[in-house]
Amino acid sequence: MNFRYRSHQLQDIVRSAKMVREGQSLAFKNYKEHGKHLELELDLKDGPLVNLRLTINAGRYDEPETYRAALLLDEQRIRGVDHTDIPVKRFYKTVIPKGWHQNIIDPNLPTRDINCHDPLTYFEVSDLNDFLVKVAKLWQIEIAIDEVLL
Repeated sequence: MNFRYRSHQLQDIVRSAKMVREGQSLAFKNYKEHGKHLELELDLKDGPLVNLRLTINAGRYDEPETYRAALLLDEQRIRGVDHTDIPVKRFYKTVIPKGWHQNIIDPNLPTRDINCHDPLTYFEVSDLNDFLVKVAKLWQIEIAIDEVLL
């Protein structure tokens, strides 16, 4: 795959301060029967305009373990936050840890190294608002939490 951003550029974008693009609603939309969904376009605070988006999905609004977040650059997922109930092993090595983890995705790497699952041992989530706040902090995204509507 020829991704137009190099590895160091991906890291710089994730580390950079970001904000929600002006004029967007922070209201979660209903998703299927018991879920919620939020999709926001983001801008770098001090940098060029890039095609950057945050998505939050809650399969079941009242079950934090069903929450997922993704940071997309040019429609390519470059970061994610997910929960796994049991660890996933390959050849006796844990590749996806139990609990919350961050996907660190770099399409420039060889296939087996594209998606690293980094445990988020300090990441405890009480509800969807809390999840949004913690993900925003993890990825340096300014969010006016008083505007978030569930």
